[in-house]
Amino acid sequence: MESTNAQFYPRGKNTVIECLQFSGNREFWDSFASSKAIRCYFYECYAYAVDKIGFLKTNENIVCAAIITETVRRNLFVWYAPITEKWTSKVMSNDRSEQGNRLQQYDEFGEPLYTMHTEIDAPRLSSSEFWKARGGLTSYSDLQEDFYNRISTRYGAERGESKSLFKNTNAEQARRFSRTAGDRYDEQPPYDDLHY
Repeated sequence: MESTNAQFYPRGKNTVIECLQFSGNREFWDSFASSKAIRCYFYECYAYAVDKIGFLKTNENIVCAAIITETVRRNLFVWYAPITEKWTSKVMSNDRSEQGNRLQQYDEFGEPLYTMHTEIDAPRLSSSEFWKARGGLTSYSDLQEDFYNRISTRYGAERGESKSLFKNTNAEQARRFSRTAGDRYDEQPPYDDLHY
């Protein structure tokens, strides 16, 4: 937080550290010629992580990365602080609640107002805003799909069928999953404010 001057506003269940894990099954690892080839794969995974979750595409917010190369388990763990230079906040009115708290401002159609912030010198440490800046509800599944297409397939990885249960996917996902209005995924499950 100190090196990036990240601003943290503790409330509720704020997450201050997260982890990306890169792994595979036994068949995937058996396809590598040597442990050196596996290490090169993990270096490529790390570079991908810096590009996707790194603050301004740097490793400034990455706390630690560890490679596990046991016979039965091979993983790369990348722990990072979810710091983002872009976030939204509520526009507050001068009206107050019965408890004296300021109330959010609404537009003429009754919709709540938000303002967008971009601050490189004082970014926000916020998991929810971090993932919103990367696409919102489908951002983590989009990250997994992008990693598979850009990195894993070049190493012969196979992936099972990927499906999001959300109707409001992006255009690419809607095309890939043949989504239409009224299909069986039209109803969203209850939203729990998690980033994945």
